[in-house]
Amino acid sequence: MKPVIACIRDFVMTFPELKDGCLMIDYLGDKAVEYSVEAMPCDRIIRKYADGGCVKQFLFLFASREFYSADINQLIANSAFYEKFEDWILHTSAETLNSFLDGRCAVSLDILTGNYLYDSGFSAARYQIQLKLIYED
Repeated sequence: MKPVIACIRDFVMTFPELKDGCLMIDYLGDKAVEYSVEAMPCDRIIRKYADGGCVKQFLFLFASREFYSADINQLIANSAFYEKFEDWILHTSAETLNSFLDGRCAVSLDILTGNYLYDSGFSAARYQIQLKLIYED
């Protein structure tokens, strides 16, 4: 069975607004434009069943390194990208997620925090959004 983070990467790769960057796992370079899916610490098991099944959660970040400057149009474009990403997540069905989860069954995919600027440099900045996947295993 594929690791959950690899399944999430495969799913995020289908977001139509991804630019000419690459989508990594737990790594984000220092040059724009790059993307990363990064695991966050959490207690993975929410509920155990007598038959051995579980309801689990997987907390993760979707982060990007974007072009950054005092140009207001660039900053608006960066925010617009994440607004589109949030809308895409909100309109994703459990059935769509299930096709990526390698035998697991999605219960929900929730946005924990909207996009925010995490850090910035002279010409590139890291933006990120926090998400939670609940699934049956």
